[in-house]
Amino acid sequence: MVYPPNGPIGHGNGMNRDQARDIVLAAALPTAFEAACLVGCALAQGRPAAVIEFDRGDAAGRLTLLLTRLGVAAEHEVQSGGGRRRYDLQRVHVPEAQRAATARMIAAAWRQGRQALLGDQALGASSPRHAQRLTLAHAAWRAALLAGGRRRRGDLTSVRLGDHEMAAVLVRAARLLDVATEVSRRPGCVMVAVAGAPGITHA
Repeated sequence: MVYPPNGPIGHGNGMNRDQARDIVLAAALPTAFEAACLVGCALAQGRPAAVIEFDRGDAAGRLTLLLTRLGVAAEHEVQSGGGRRRYDLQRVHVPEAQRAATARMIAAAWRQGRQALLGDQALGASSPRHAQRLTLAHAAWRAALLAGGRRRRGDLTSVRLGDHEMAAVLVRAARLLDVATEVSRRPGCVMVAVAGAPGITHA
């Protein structure tokens, strides 16, 4: 299936049949890849199910906006819980009729975006593919800063990730943006930190 940048997913206009594999078109890839990165950083990681959960409202709001741009009728809701210590759980709902197509699109966007960022092919500075790499690099860090457990210590801004592949993507993305990274392993997670990088930390 081919995913164009507009048209409702799962209703005929959003996809064309392709027997080989799912493909996100270039114009839609940055949006879909950022959505895929947000899903990968969500509290319940993996493919979009009925509900994708975050602990930050701006992460859930951003994913809702991105999915809406891609033709998914996603909805953001807040569920409060706890006793004396109240908390809000931010949820993004994907309609059942669009769930399977959305999951395929997210998986395809992650595969294509990851390949584009981790590829070792030399590209000229004026190449459209190089420009797309930079756009994808910003998208990956924007998602991680919203949903990846951001922490600040002095000049360092770090994100906590449970996915080693996402960590590798962020390290490569920072390198493309001429920003140095520090990677450390903690029980059950990987920390990726950048120092003094407004282009990333204010994405």
